[in-house]
Amino acid sequence: MTETFLLGGYTRRINTGLKSVTLEKDDELFSAHKSIASLNNPTYLCLSNDLNYLFAIHQDDPKSGLVAFKKNDQDKWYEVDRLMVSNIPGCHLSYRASSRTIYLSNYHEGALDIFYFDEHEYLHHIQRVEHTGSSVHPNQTKPHIHYAGVSHDQRRLYVCDLGTDTVSTYEIDYEGKITLEHSLELPAGCGPRHLVKHPKSNFVYIIGELDNTTTLAYLNTDGSLTIKDRKQNIPDQFIEESSGAAIRLSQDGLFLYVSTRYHNSITVYEINQKNGHLTRIQRVNTVGKVPRDFILDQDEKYLIVAHQDSDYLSLFKRDKKSGELSFIHNETYAPECVCILSESSTTLN
Repeated sequence: MTETFLLGGYTRRINTGLKSVTLEKDDELFSAHKSIASLNNPTYLCLSNDLNYLFAIHQDDPKSGLVAFKKNDQDKWYEVDRLMVSNIPGCHLSYRASSRTIYLSNYHEGALDIFYFDEHEYLHHIQRVEHTGSSVHPNQTKPHIHYAGVSHDQRRLYVCDLGTDTVSTYEIDYEGKITLEHSLELPAGCGPRHLVKHPKSNFVYIIGELDNTTTLAYLNTDGSLTIKDRKQNIPDQFIEESSGAAIRLSQDGLFLYVSTRYHNSITVYEINQKNGHLTRIQRVNTVGKVPRDFILDQDEKYLIVAHQDSDYLSLFKRDKKSGELSFIHNETYAPECVCILSESSTTLN
């Protein structure tokens, strides 16, 4: 049994663009990576819900923006359109099927760019939303939008602003454009980076990049969020030199996983199904440098960690009952990888 993963990353040193790699699950080995496109800093990717289209961030000097790909009859990706709209590349992408819109978060510009991908496979820039404000950390002198995710019912967009310590709730109209509804203020210096929503309950988990925490919030019926609990992901002595990165939930909603850069670890939490509170059950070394992203395979038998600085993927076996991880190997070359996405799923938060 095999599963193919798409790899996005920086192209500052040795990476040459967008790539893919296939996991042979029976042997627990990856194939050599294959090149999809020679893009400049394709640091984040997303797929359409039907898996027919792939979208990637790209820096095409002097502008940056979005590139759209489609699968051909030979099951290979080819470019169909590109549109450059910003001065600095973005950092996160998400897709909304009902309006064929893509939401591109831009950390450096503190803005959210919305693209419409029409039926003729052309991209259109339809809205830009810019945040204002700041917070207490040296990295929070201005807004830094790092994540925008569509709700399960596709009615709302949740936006993490690392620079202002806020998570904003936006209402989405039929065209995919957004209007602010609510704003949640997190503790000063948290730096909310990404979030995930529990598949069965109204629990939302927010990873703080700057204070290395995971915040539990309850999702209210009006789309607003209320903070209920917070957990520190790593020991006190490593907080200042480390940074929270990615956050993932198991499909059954029983376990939560978070990665921490520079501490180079994955923290595993068990989720109380009644109140959403977290209990840490494991913390493992990722056996690599700067784990920016990771993913569970479709069967959730494995967890794969991408490293920005050590250029190799780490493969872990996952116990579905306990949620715990055990290291297998880190022999797969994937230079400067900061985003990993299964070609068989749109699940990327």
